[in-house]
Amino acid sequence: MFSLEKERRQKYSNEVIHALEEYSYRYKRYHINFALALCYCSKEEAVLSELVDIKRKTDRFILLENNLCCVIFDCIDHKTSKKAAQNLEAQIQEHCTNKDYFMRAVSSLECESASKMINSLFDTLKEFLYNANLKKI
Repeated sequence: MFSLEKERRQKYSNEVIHALEEYSYRYKRYHINFALALCYCSKEEAVLSELVDIKRKTDRFILLENNLCCVIFDCIDHKTSKKAAQNLEAQIQEHCTNKDYFMRAVSSLECESASKMINSLFDTLKEFLYNANLKKI
């Protein structure tokens, strides 16, 4: 079972923060919004890099583990970020059932910093993993 211990979470957060530098800068300087989605599939054999198809050149896929990834959606408002997240979810759900799958998205309009966006997503993933473990007992 996948776990999100402190060291691992910090490593992932650092990778995502580094990837978000350009987007955060443009948001602060020019008010160009972006969204961040976190995807996880509990199936160990799932390879999200093979399932996720990024359409726009300005969006970015970040593979953290074979079954854990982030996607940055550039130039996107809150409403459009929900639609992009739904499209991403549809791509992955073909291979993972609802109980095997976690996906949440947050936009730059909802959080004041990239680190708060990331923490929000990882907190929600941690809660999902905790609840999934309870169901197995």
